[in-house]
Amino acid sequence: MKNLAYLVAAGVVAAPLTMAPAAIAMDYPTKPVTMTITFKPGGAADIAGRLSAKAAEKLLGKPIKATNKLGGGGSIGFNFVGKQKPDGYNVGWLSASILTATLLGKLPYSYDHFDYVCGVTFDATTIAVRADSPYKTLPEFLAATKKNPGKIKVGHAGSGSFTYMTAAALVSEQKAKVTFVPVGKRRLPSLLAGEVDAISVHPPELIPSMKAGKVRLLAISAPKRVPAYADVPTFKELGMDLGFYQFRGVFVPKGTPKSVKAALAKAFKAAATDKKLAATAKKRGFGINYIGLDKFPAYVKKQNALLGAVVAKIKKKK
Repeated sequence: MKNLAYLVAAGVVAAPLTMAPAAIAMDYPTKPVTMTITFKPGGAADIAGRLSAKAAEKLLGKPIKATNKLGGGGSIGFNFVGKQKPDGYNVGWLSASILTATLLGKLPYSYDHFDYVCGVTFDATTIAVRADSPYKTLPEFLAATKKNPGKIKVGHAGSGSFTYMTAAALVSEQKAKVTFVPVGKRRLPSLLAGEVDAISVHPPELIPSMKAGKVRLLAISAPKRVPAYADVPTFKELGMDLGFYQFRGVFVPKGTPKSVKAALAKAFKAAATDKKLAATAKKRGFGINYIGLDKFPAYVKKQNALLGAVVAKIKKKK
């Protein structure tokens, strides 16, 4: 009888513990959620995050307060979110920069230090030239680099930037021969001034010049065409798909209950059909591509492996 009493008592104690995650999900959320954005206020990535949060909070039932934490290529904001309590009340708006930050050692751990909830939007990466450039298509451009090894200059933000990695991977895969020039924030000015022959950038920063007829987008690295420049082909259409993209979405501290992540993913799915986000995406030049909780963690894992291979090649060449 003593043993039976002990087992019953143990069961009474154990029950609340096993029910804790379900209880959290049932009550979540009971207060506002804070979302950390690692991009500068007013940029396309920041606006995409804020609009996605606004669409999500309607379904979530509580406000999602967006705040910006900048620095270290996003690593300061990523690190902040990772240190928060895994209860769903501190989430982050991420990009593929979370992978480059960990792969390049800007953070002292790997990408799986976090839990990944869902993908919502993406920024394409483009190879752009001046409007008067003789190169009309990406294949023409690459063919010219092979005929003139090292003579064609490609400007980029810096060797740790996502856009540089995209261009470097493309050049390596296509066995092209270019000279990369780190021009930092002067990407567009350096192109227009003729200091470089092409630049690798996210298209949103080129939209005004594109509309003014000053630049031409040869192709974009993106999972699908983008409405803001629907006539520009993807790398995949040209048989040059690299497999990794500048995705943006939601991540949380490691150990956040799956039920809470599911609630967040369901809420942010609303952003994928939000009319205001769609209109802004078309105006600002980013894309919408929702990836749910059932697929997003595996997606991020694959993206990390593909980017890791690029980083390894870059380090080997140094």
